[in-house]
Amino acid sequence: MGNVLRVLEVMMPNFKKIEGTRKVSDVLPEMKKDNVNAVLVEPRDESDVFGILTLKDIARKVIGKGRRLHETHAYEIMSKPVLSIPGDMPLPYAARLMTNFNVSYGMVINQDQVVGLVSLNGIVHHWKEDA
Repeated sequence: MGNVLRVLEVMMPNFKKIEGTRKVSDVLPEMKKDNVNAVLVEPRDESDVFGILTLKDIARKVIGKGRRLHETHAYEIMSKPVLSIPGDMPLPYAARLMTNFNVSYGMVINQDQVVGLVSLNGIVHHWKEDA
């Protein structure tokens, strides 16, 4: 596989974290402004884990079901737990891991810290085959 890119090299370092009690009507404009398709939802306490809220969640679980953005909280429609991916993992393995779990986003962990998000789209866009 030669000199393969690793997750840290293609992740989105400018990710956003929100509280789960926020209304979707407040989060969606921020996502549009920041041009992001997903945000991490903070754990409520030390015994909780991160969640993730995506535009797909909003489309499927709010708009598609006739719910109102201003009446829906992030925690009601987020996916949880978020798949954690080591930052030093080579991209082919990260792509395989994410597709095995049928997720489009993973939370990137480096030295026990959340450092970004990685997406299947990002992996594909950054992929370069060996010559």
